[in-house]
Amino acid sequence: MQTDFEILGYSVDLYYQGKFYGSYKIEQPDRDVLGYSGRKQETLTENWEYKNKKLKKGTVVYTECYPICGRMIGTLEEKIKRLAESKQPFGR
Repeated sequence: MQTDFEILGYSVDLYYQGKFYGSYKIEQPDRDVLGYSGRKQETLTENWEYKNKKLKKGTVVYTECYPICGRMIGTLEEKIKRLAESKQPFGR
């Protein structure tokens, strides 16, 4: 995947019955398509606990994977050029 930012890892968000239940960090993506389009239905293989939310083993949940971005890559001139090119006038 080509990006203008450092990738520090990936966050997998967990949803149950349409509600956000927590997330965990992984080093490499576990799917080819990231974000909402890469949403997967999975069955929990162990009990899940996050703050005051608990789910039992065998519960069917949905997961989404997102990159955790860091600093922009490149020299100062390259960064300024990319930012200037990304500006779009109103009305487009």
